[in-house]
Amino acid sequence: MSDKTKSEVRPFISISIIILTLFSLVFLKMEVRRMGYSMLKQVQEYKTMKDLHRLKIIKYARLTSPERLRKMAKTHLTLSEADLGQIIQISGEKIALKQ
Repeated sequence: MSDKTKSEVRPFISISIIILTLFSLVFLKMEVRRMGYSMLKQVQEYKTMKDLHRLKIIKYARLTSPERLRKMAKTHLTLSEADLGQIIQISGEKIALKQ
């Protein structure tokens, strides 16, 4: 290449490099913003799932509380609490391990 063509091409190359750099910066900023929104959505979903998990644990604790089980046994199964000195017999066939 001659010196004249080099001097004519240099400004075009310089401007091309500058424009490419600016487009790259804009793209990277947009990508950072998109990733930020994605992360925000994931954090919100995590908090929602964590709250749902807590509510389920609380519901499970309420369902298995001794007072509730005692009440269900009395009302639905017609069981009563053992009195002081009462002997409860359990058949050994179902409980004993077969050897």
